[in-house]
Amino acid sequence: MKNTALLISLLVLFLSACTSRNGRKLLAQADSLMQERPDNALHLLQNIPENSLKTEADRAYYALLLTQARDKNYITQADDSLIQMAARYYDIHKDAAMQARAYYLWGSACRDKNDFPQAIDKYTIALSHINNRPESAELKTSLYSNLGYLYYTQGLNTEADSIYQRAELLAKSQKDTVSLCYALSQRGMINLEQGKTFYPKAEQQMLQALSIGKAFSDSTILVPTYHSLSMLYSLMPKPRQALQYARLNYSGLKDTLHCYRTFLLLGNAYFQNAQYDSADLFLQKIFKAERYYDTKADACMRLSEIAQKRGDMETSILLERKRAMYQDSARMKLQSHGILNAIIAREKNNSDAISKRNTHTIYTISAIVIAISISSIFYIRKKHLQHKAEKKEWEEKLQAEITQANLRKQELAEKERENATLQEKVSRLVLKKQVYTEEEYKTSMLYLKVSRIAKDLSKKNTEENLDEEEWNQFITLTNVGWHGIITCLDEKHHLSAEEIKICCLHLAQVPVMHMGHFLHIQSRSTIQTKSKDILLKIEVPQGLSLKKALFSLAEQLKNIN
Repeated sequence: MKNTALLISLLVLFLSACTSRNGRKLLAQADSLMQERPDNALHLLQNIPENSLKTEADRAYYALLLTQARDKNYITQADDSLIQMAARYYDIHKDAAMQARAYYLWGSACRDKNDFPQAIDKYTIALSHINNRPESAELKTSLYSNLGYLYYTQGLNTEADSIYQRAELLAKSQKDTVSLCYALSQRGMINLEQGKTFYPKAEQQMLQALSIGKAFSDSTILVPTYHSLSMLYSLMPKPRQALQYARLNYSGLKDTLHCYRTFLLLGNAYFQNAQYDSADLFLQKIFKAERYYDTKADACMRLSEIAQKRGDMETSILLERKRAMYQDSARMKLQSHGILNAIIAREKNNSDAISKRNTHTIYTISAIVIAISISSIFYIRKKHLQHKAEKKEWEEKLQAEITQANLRKQELAEKERENATLQEKVSRLVLKKQVYTEEEYKTSMLYLKVSRIAKDLSKKNTEENLDEEEWNQFITLTNVGWHGIITCLDEKHHLSAEEIKICCLHLAQVPVMHMGHFLHIQSRSTIQTKSKDILLKIEVPQGLSLKKALFSLAEQLKNIN
């Protein structure tokens, strides 16, 4: 019996050791997949059995990797307890490389929760662990980018530019083109905000980023650089270049329905080029946003100027009032940012002071003798209690500031209700001013061009077509000629750009078999399928064709107007 019990015990120990080794092997495999295949790494980590993580080291490594995999898969992490556990473990075992990784991920979790002071503090600690480690250049680049972005978004441009300068130098030494372009583009934006004397320097940095981005055909670099250049040329002003880069920015976006700042960029560029109908079309889209008060205020300013140029002073006055309301809302939000900026600056100073004290303590401990070790322990304890008391005081102050911010939100909600009433009045005025006759629409050059191309296609193939600018003008013209039907379809049913074009071709009575030529679609069945999708979106009764449905809607709009 004793021999049997001993055999069973040895077997259990053997299986436990195998399970533990298998767990460590899976963790190492997940870590190797993290950069190139983060989705696979996350799937692997989620399927590691808990009983395979036998040691505290395995559990800490697992917590770090799982947090990193979620971050790389863009999963917002409301709970940072996992990464805190990992950071504590690596702090105890003085593993600098793993400490840096843990504090970087902890900072990213704080950033996702909009706790920017804590995010900056954790990123700073992570940097302190790898400052003299050339093998950690990639992590250092990510830390610089995150810190620079946090400082920049909070208006701390001096601190942000200092961080981006370090990022630029590091990217050059590591031949990291993506990070180099990002740092150059961000430094250009900071110079742009400093005024006219800095515009040439901003242009030089942005064009350098654009040149590098084009060489590597990287859209993640090119799209934001196009946006920055359009803003710069609008201010210089160089209207043609501003419109060119605004269009490139818009065409490179994946989401073209909720890009409200891009709508403002395009609207402003079209306005500077005296293309007021196109400017109006894009600026009106901004009012669908829930917030973006400063962007809405700028849109109201441009729309007011357009109304003045058209002689519609009543609409211009209403838009100026609406602009003032949005500016009030934006100022209230900026007050909250001002409070946060002060907290960030104080936290940064505290972090620097703590880092200096820690460095001094390390050198002191190496020099002291065993005889004064007891007094050192009492000193450290005293400092810890002092820091704990300061932290409690800061948390109480922050809570009071949050309470004040909530009161401001209530005031903001009341102003939003007033804004909604005014928006309804403006919309009615805009709708009235766009009523023209169908005959004027049918005598326009673009309508005649579309009809001619369709007629030619019935006899032979032709390469003639509408370019993007002509399409924008044709959509605006169709909207005017058919009593605001495009505005109605866009606002109520949120049709895509391609679906809007299909509706315009139906209203122009282009045969379905020729529509594919205008849209660069080969198959007629594809057009029919997309037309059915539009019918479903606009909730047309079954059995009614899209063409008849559109004419019926236009007639209703005519009667309403």
